[in-house]
This record gives sequence, structure tokens and C-alpha cells, in this order.
Amino acid sequence: MTGIAPRHFAPSSLIWAELTRSELAAKRDAGALVVVPTGAIEQHGDFLPVETDTFLVTAVAEIAASRVAGVEIVVAPAVSVGFSPHHLSHAGTISLRLETYLAVLADTARSILDSGFPRVVFVNGHGGNSAPLRSLCAQMVTDGYAVGMVDYFAPGEKDWLPLLKGGLSRTGHACEQEVALTLALSSLEARERVEGAVKDLPARLIQPWIAPGHQDDPVTAYGGAWPPIFQADDCGYFGDPAKATAENGASILDATVAGLAAYLEAFARTPLRLGITRDSSQPSLSPPLPRKRLGE
Repeated sequence: MTGIAPRHFAPSSLIWAELTRSELAAKRDAGALVVVPTGAIEQHGDFLPVETDTFLVTAVAEIAASRVAGVEIVVAPAVSVGFSPHHLSHAGTISLRLETYLAVLADTARSILDSGFPRVVFVNGHGGNSAPLRSLCAQMVTDGYAVGMVDYFAPGEKDWLPLLKGGLSRTGHACEQEVALTLALSSLEARERVEGAVKDLPARLIQPWIAPGHQDDPVTAYGGAWPPIFQADDCGYFGDPAKATAENGASILDATVAGLAAYLEAFARTPLRLGITRDSSQPSLSPPLPRKRLGE
């Protein structure tokens, strides 16, 4: 599927990969927040490309960064391969093992922070990455590294969830939300291909971890956990992709970006506890990042 989108969605001044070492040193010296998108390369049915999670999180993170006015910010290259073992039954999926994924994230964050940047936030675009990221952040913050995470769709969720038209009123996998965002961000050629591929698909509203023909879901009902295994006989999606439109996708995108931009600025401006301090009179903190100077 060619021609999905431009290479970047924000000015070069916000894109780590397009800056020189001197320009990045200036960002560091200005106390910039570093955003690291994390995605996945995994099957998304027969209608979305395997790069969907990486594509969407990178686009949303870059657009959101361009709307952050109060602090210096820069978007690092995405960690494009994630923790996706539950999709390995299908061609196209590339997954890191859990220990490998955690090591890649930790080394990425350390490289940035050890060079002098004050704070890193992983902006995540794949559900399978969420739990590993949260655990990693807990360990790194305790170890004295200022590392946070957020799922890109979470800060604006209260505003974009009511925009969904289909039978699943949440994010799923290759679902209405992901298809709608893809349509809004894609070229006309790619949009027409996706629209043609999803138009007659039935809603899939039972979680992928339930075997075909069984309707009860105690995992969800009782708050348990089980990976959404997409085996070879699976349709590859969870949600109602046929209800997605480019027009509604644009509205969902606006709400998603607005929520993430607000979060990034608030996160950067908030003093946060850091490390282990046993002296109650001297708590250790990651201080708020400096405000961006007027005219910059």
C-alpha cells in the first residue's frame, strides 16, 4: 500500500532525525522534552498496513508536538517494532521478545537522558506495549531516570470516544478508530483502497482471546488478563472498521491531538518525584522543564 502519508507531520525543527548534533545540543540546553513514539509492525487484517500502529502514533505525536507552545519539545525517531507475540500467526508481524523490547526502550531512554536532556516521554501506539512500558517506567524512575509514558489516544479519549459510530465504543485493533485515523492521514489513493476493503466487513465485538462460537468472556467480565491471540483462522481485527470515514477520522484526529498536546505540556511543567530518597527532608524531584522563551 503506497502513498500513505508524508514523511513527517511537523516542522523539521521538531524532528530529531532531521536536526544536526549542534541543533540537538541547543534543544538539550533549552531543556527540551523528548517524545519517543513507540509502535508495532504487525498484522492489521487485510485492509490496513502492518505499520499502522507506528504510523498513527508518529503522526499524532508530531502533530501534537507542533501544538505545544509553552515548552521546548522534540520528537525522536519511533521505536517501530514492539511487543507483538500475539500476532505472530500471521505473515508480516515482527515482534521483539519482552526482555529485548524492554532493553531497547531502556537503552533509548538512557541514551537521551545521559546526553543531558531532562525528561523523556514514550508516546505509545500499540496496546501490547502498554504494560511493558509502564513497568519499565516504574523501574527507570526508581533508578533516577525521568521517563514517563502515555498511550497516544488516552488523553483525548473523553472527546473522541463519543464520535465513534460503530458497535465498539472504544479502541480495538484495526478497528473503527484506527481505520478512521488512517483515512484522515492517508493519501487519496490509500484512502480509497482502505474504504473499499472495509465497506462490507461485519462488526467483531467479542474479544479475540475467545474461541469461535463461544460468547461468554469471563476475562473481561471479571477483570482478568489474557493476550488477544490472533491465530491463523482469525479475521485479524477487533471492532467495527466498516463504520469508519475520513470525515469522522479528521474529527477523531483533532480530539486526539488536542488531548495529547495538552498532556505533553502539562507533563513537562509538572515537578515529579524521582528516585529513592530515604531522607524525608530532602525529597528527590525531576523539576518542571523551563518555559519556552518568547519569540522562539
